[in-house]
Amino acid sequence: MTLVALAITVGGVLSFWSSNLIGKRLSRAENVTIPITCQSALFKFYSGNYNKTSKTLYVVLENKRSIDLGLEKIYVFYPDRMVNFTLNQALGGNMLKSIIVNNVENGFISGEIKTNCPNVAASFRRSQIIDTI
Repeated sequence: MTLVALAITVGGVLSFWSSNLIGKRLSRAENVTIPITCQSALFKFYSGNYNKTSKTLYVVLENKRSIDLGLEKIYVFYPDRMVNFTLNQALGGNMLKSIIVNNVENGFISGEIKTNCPNVAASFRRSQIIDTI
């Protein structure tokens, strides 16, 4: 009889523990809302150039899908820091768009453009940027 009671008690504890664990995992996942249109969004860095004299970065982006995207920020990475610039521009579906970013100091090593869609971004390396005068 005590063996049956012990088995029921252990079963109850395991059941409570597993349901509590699953509930926590679900509640964390429920807090992330990704718009349905963002699930198939895709854009990429197309080309770019940098004018050292005017400290201007020109970046061309290509939207590979028919979904319009909001370009929110560009992050420019240096060996010792990161600087971000607000874009607040639209990138239409299946379109190319040129972005001009002023006051970009020379010496950056890469960059990343973030959109209004979580986890949808485009990156570039300094070696992909052509210097102009």
